[in-house]
Amino acid sequence: MSQERAAARGRRGLVPSPTRLPDVWPDTLPMQGEGEVSVAADSLEILQLAAAANEMFHLYDGGDEANLLATDTFGGWLDHIETVLRGGGSGITFSSSGSSGVPKRCCHSAAHLLAETSFLADRLSDRRRIVDMAPAHHIYGFIFTALLPDRLGVDVWAAERASPADLARDLRAGDLVVGFPERWRWVERSLRHVAPGVTGVTSTAPCPEALIASLRDSGLAQMIEVYGSSETAGIALRDDPGDPYTLMPHWRFSDQSREEAPELVHLSGLRADLPDRIVLTDDGRFRLAGRRDGAVQVGGVNVSPSAVAAQLAGRPGVREAAVRLMRPEEGSRLKAFVVPQPGVDVARLEADLLDWTRRNLTAAERPTMVTFSDDLPRSDLGKNADW
Repeated sequence: MSQERAAARGRRGLVPSPTRLPDVWPDTLPMQGEGEVSVAADSLEILQLAAAANEMFHLYDGGDEANLLATDTFGGWLDHIETVLRGGGSGITFSSSGSSGVPKRCCHSAAHLLAETSFLADRLSDRRRIVDMAPAHHIYGFIFTALLPDRLGVDVWAAERASPADLARDLRAGDLVVGFPERWRWVERSLRHVAPGVTGVTSTAPCPEALIASLRDSGLAQMIEVYGSSETAGIALRDDPGDPYTLMPHWRFSDQSREEAPELVHLSGLRADLPDRIVLTDDGRFRLAGRRDGAVQVGGVNVSPSAVAAQLAGRPGVREAAVRLMRPEEGSRLKAFVVPQPGVDVARLEADLLDWTRRNLTAAERPTMVTFSDDLPRSDLGKNADW
């Protein structure tokens, strides 16, 4: 709801919020209002929020989508949504950004989501509280911070906005901290020590091995890495970055699956192609061997370096361009190598490219380091090389 509210007001802050909402929304919070604390401010925003709720929770299954517009409070909206879910709604739809940045809608049945939740609840039965540092509208956040705590019967601490002082003071043994790599990087740089007995979980993007090692040195008892996607939910996990991934028990590799084109079958019958190539181990586990589509993840978002390079190469004054993900010691963003047209003023070209990328690329797609030279870097064999 918070994400959709921000979108309704303009993601770039062109329409400022007239009010500051409380961190915990009471059932009595008005859905609409002027000059008061409310979820939204005008009728157009209410329509956008209602459309988002209808799409995510399939309210049309119970013929209940129109009733949201006649409901005045946040708690009333929750009641309508719960009624449809308990009545056997057809599923829940999540949206994610693909490599093009265009939102992609992924629908999952309740049985699919609950199969993973049941496995995780057995696996994490000793956890006494969920510390939420991941967005709940993402399928990973939804499973770990909505379905899992309900199954475990434990409280949730919404710590997305928690300060380092809050975490240092309030983290305790038995906590499961749900985050993603960029958020874990913030924790690693913000806290000197993590309370003993705290387990972390990370997903949405590969988490650097050095980062996990540093968090463990600071006291984190364990970091669980979950491999999955918006299309599949969770697929596999591992407890140590040096280990292969183990499939969750509700998944198996299909008989037609190959390492270069792996296919999975869910116990519900759903079939899914993995976005990555894999290498199978003798004990049936697997290691990742690179994206099949060449995409990489920046801040949990899939981006295509080749697509970004093609856009840069199409700019006036550019002869060739290459784009890569930075090496771990360089950072976690994209970097670009640009070959200017002969006679082009490099300083002016650099300023033009910087302005163009700011206006036309998403934050994840935007190269933050650009190198200029007369030729693209090549290996001794003439293949594209790093720089």
